[in-house]
Amino acid sequence: MKVLVVDDSELIRSRLVGLIERIPGIQPVAIAGSLHQALYEGSYFQPDLIVLDLNLPDGNAVRIIPLLKRMREGLRIAVLTNDANDYNRQRCAQAGADWFFDKSTEFEPLLALLHEQAAATH
Repeated sequence: MKVLVVDDSELIRSRLVGLIERIPGIQPVAIAGSLHQALYEGSYFQPDLIVLDLNLPDGNAVRIIPLLKRMREGLRIAVLTNDANDYNRQRCAQAGADWFFDKSTEFEPLLALLHEQAAATH
């Protein structure tokens, strides 16, 4: 399973990549720090799953969720944000996100999901 991590924080990206690369069944992990980079990597890298922060330097990622989903059939998106509220959760679900996690409290559940997804595709 190929994973794309989209977050504008270098610290979060490197931490996530380090943890994700240890999961059996996960192939290369690509990174992006903006909406523009996410669209490029989504098209070029063709990930199976994207971990997507909402607030990026060039805008809110909710608007690109439908575009990313159209790039690859079966693409799954897990939103990971510090701005976890019911409004954003609902907007992400309507846009096509598969999961929604609070960056400050749900890091472990995200990793558990990635383990589960990698095992299912391995």
